[in-house]
Amino acid sequence: MTSLVLDAPASLSAERLATAVETVTRRYEVLRTALVPSPVGGPPTQRVHTEPLPESTGNAARSWTAALHADGRLEITASAQILDAEGLVLLADEVVRELESDSVAANAVEAGPDQGEPLQYADIAEWLHEVLADPDAAGARAHQEAAHGGFDESGDAVARVRSLAPELRPAVDGAASGVARTVTHPGEDAEALLLAAWMVVLHRFSGVSALAVRVRTGLREVPPLKEALGPLSSWPALRHEFDAQQSLAHVVAAVHAARAAQRENVELISDRSAVTGPLAFTYLEVPERVGSLPVVSLSARGSGPGLRLLAARRGDRVELRIDGVHADALGVDVTGRLLDALAAVVEQASEKRGTPVGRVGLGTAAGTLTAPATPTAAKWRDATVADLVARSAARTPDATAVRCGSRQMSFRQLLTAADRLAARLGAGPEDAVAVLVPDPVARLTAQVAVLRAGAAYLVVDTDDPAERISALLEDASVRVCVATTATAPLLGGDHDVVLVAHDGTVDGQEDGDTGFGACPATPDNLAYLLFTSGSTGRPKPVAVTHRNVVNYLAWLADTGLISVDTVLPATAAPVFDASLKQLWGPLALGGTVVLPPAGERPAETLAAALASTRSDVAVTTVNTVPRLWDETLRTLEGADSGSGPRERPLDVLLGGEALTTDLVERTRRILPGARLWNLYGPSETTANVTAGIVTGLDRVSLGAPVGATTLHVLDEAMAPVPTGVIGELYVGGAGVARGYAGRGGLTAERFVPDPFSGTKGARLYRTGDLVRIGPHGLPEFCGRADGQLKLRGYRVEPGEVEAVLLRHRAVAATVVDARDDRLVAWVVPSPDGPPTVAELREHCGSALPAYLVPTVFVSLERVPLTAHGKTDRRALPDPADKRLELGGEFTAPRTPVETVVAEIWRTVLGVARVGAHDTFFALGGDSIRAMHVVARVRELMSAEIPLQELLTAPTVADQARLLLKHDKDGSVRDFAEVFAALDDPDDATRAAASTDATEE
Repeated sequence: MTSLVLDAPASLSAERLATAVETVTRRYEVLRTALVPSPVGGPPTQRVHTEPLPESTGNAARSWTAALHADGRLEITASAQILDAEGLVLLADEVVRELESDSVAANAVEAGPDQGEPLQYADIAEWLHEVLADPDAAGARAHQEAAHGGFDESGDAVARVRSLAPELRPAVDGAASGVARTVTHPGEDAEALLLAAWMVVLHRFSGVSALAVRVRTGLREVPPLKEALGPLSSWPALRHEFDAQQSLAHVVAAVHAARAAQRENVELISDRSAVTGPLAFTYLEVPERVGSLPVVSLSARGSGPGLRLLAARRGDRVELRIDGVHADALGVDVTGRLLDALAAVVEQASEKRGTPVGRVGLGTAAGTLTAPATPTAAKWRDATVADLVARSAARTPDATAVRCGSRQMSFRQLLTAADRLAARLGAGPEDAVAVLVPDPVARLTAQVAVLRAGAAYLVVDTDDPAERISALLEDASVRVCVATTATAPLLGGDHDVVLVAHDGTVDGQEDGDTGFGACPATPDNLAYLLFTSGSTGRPKPVAVTHRNVVNYLAWLADTGLISVDTVLPATAAPVFDASLKQLWGPLALGGTVVLPPAGERPAETLAAALASTRSDVAVTTVNTVPRLWDETLRTLEGADSGSGPRERPLDVLLGGEALTTDLVERTRRILPGARLWNLYGPSETTANVTAGIVTGLDRVSLGAPVGATTLHVLDEAMAPVPTGVIGELYVGGAGVARGYAGRGGLTAERFVPDPFSGTKGARLYRTGDLVRIGPHGLPEFCGRADGQLKLRGYRVEPGEVEAVLLRHRAVAATVVDARDDRLVAWVVPSPDGPPTVAELREHCGSALPAYLVPTVFVSLERVPLTAHGKTDRRALPDPADKRLELGGEFTAPRTPVETVVAEIWRTVLGVARVGAHDTFFALGGDSIRAMHVVARVRELMSAEIPLQELLTAPTVADQARLLLKHDKDGSVRDFAEVFAALDDPDDATRAAASTDATEE
């Protein structure tokens, strides 16, 4: 609804106004048009009446009104379905001219002879239909789509902005539209500048780089329509893709050029007459007078788009308001912050157009999030990790330090074995000692030994390819290695190797001889090295000190997450920093480390521990990544366990990837009473920098900072951003690691001086994570500033995988990204190609750990590029469409049971065809999808296949044999026979469902 308010003369009467209104109404058909709703829910019908319509409500009511108020003001309002803002001004002008005529009565029935027949909207509509049918119009629309197509208009930006409100609550009508800001005249091309500012604010608050905004465009740009009445507005999309280095001047210029092109061809793209996108913009020029009457206000209230900025310019000032169906849900505070940001951008775009978009100030900055050091951290400030373990051993030497299945070690036994090994290492402070020991107990003993010697440990996954192991040891300048007779051959001949037995004892050493004294390390010496994926193709060695680790352990102790009686299964691989709390937390406080037996899958370990009825080993705490926790919950659901009463609340610590509200809900349903924690932190900041108990289902924050930690959300100029604005998270404090060992340049790039700290030498770590401070004052994760991925808790740099793929002779170019929780490689074959999946998997497996080997390989003709010459990841084809051939001869399923298995795989994995000898993991399977296979088998054939057994049967033929092995009642054979007899596999599924329903 659009409204125009005028100052009326005191002499104006309601009767005179009514006469003028009737005169103008008779003159224009559009003012006598009613919209009649369709009785079957279709579009309404336009009905033109011969007489002016009444103002009363109903289907035949008039769609515009003119009212004289008691304060002497004349208000004219009209529905957007019959008049846009400019049309309303033209209508008001007609009414005022009638009021100012000396002979209103004479003109009441018909127009004067000199006025001519006015242009009717029906004639305009007919002309527009003819124009739109012209081939030139089709070409113009195609050009419009080419120039502004391909961007996501799903409403992500609206959802992100709307979530700035404290909670999703019912909207208060008019709350947002009542908030306004006024800016001074922003220059000659006010519309382009204001629209550009709106898009910058949406980009910075939502994090969406490719934005599309529907812009109201008047058809009165066409000269013959300049004075026409009617709904002569179209809403073409104006799309813009933001780049981090774009200046405000660039954005304004791009918007100006796009708007000029749209106005030049406005009649050719006028079929876009409705606001179909979630974001919109309206710019109004408010006249000072209509006829002789001063204008008080011109406003347009809308409810069509999700969010619309209404900019009404009058003279040298512009009033800004936000409306739309989602606007009122924002509330006054969020709406005010958005408008404040808009005003700030407009000012900078007028005076400092060279400012990069990422450095534009958006209002009052949010404060730094900080947490002081905990009391235990102060008490432990001079201790090393080795000191803490030794103190626990001195307090309770006979207490159980380690339990792994039926094996146990007391603190006395652990330190005795570790000291014997430490005496043999020949290593000390700042030396890196590699540990290549598969057995969990022997490996932990070796880690303790390295720390007792004062050195830093580097745990190496013995399943990694030999090429990668060699590269890691060289990068870390490793001289001494602890290995077994089975893993020693992986090391080559350039290292001092200390061999340990399966139980961690050192070959050739007397039982009573330790030969080792006090730990020589200081808190500022290295405690461990840990490699993370590297964007340049080279893994990065993170160097973490004892002071870093001890501060973290002290925070765990003071929050109660780890205590002497904590039972926390150590399911994290020791090559990841999640193992810190699981290993050193219990040992530092005199508790017990619970190690899973070698080869046991983490989800099975957790599910078995949670379902255990033994009171002496009852789990008090679990710590894993959301992906594995989802798998654990599925295992518990299948076993119908995990919901029994507990002596103390179960703490569930999840981190490493985004936590979804669905997983929160399922946890509460399956494990009622559990306290669910969300933990966040990169390896470079010692495991975790934030933590918090998840209290609601609508949003999950990263939590509050841990002890002795500061958090800053900064823009590209390292300036703090306001609440709700997305920026990069910088972390300071006691957890910030030393840097990357041997990588001075990379360390300087990511570990930067802290400009907010008064401590000499203080640094901030640039996480690369995009966050915003949410409505409750806590950071919320919004994505990455680079291409880094998180898959199943693993940190993946696509560049590392791409570098390995490009070394294959049959690969000319490649792009690696994540789709549906799987690592996918799009490959452009070289003239020697195309390669097969088997070849590429073998090639990647020879240089990368298993979690970095893509599960799906897709053929690509060329790498799609954006207008800026960067890889356009949105344009990559669906992985299901053009998969590379597996390699080898295809063998179709040969038996009814193999046919069933192949069909289950096809639906679970989303592949076109599956052969009898195809392998589950080569087709993109993983443990989660294997659980889906188990569930599907249970649903269709009432057969229960243990997941571990299914994973040992890699091919369709193998799983078919496994199904027959577990076919106790013949249900597998019966279903397979029915399935094979039907042409359409979906028919078999429906038949099975029908059979199940009948039996029930």
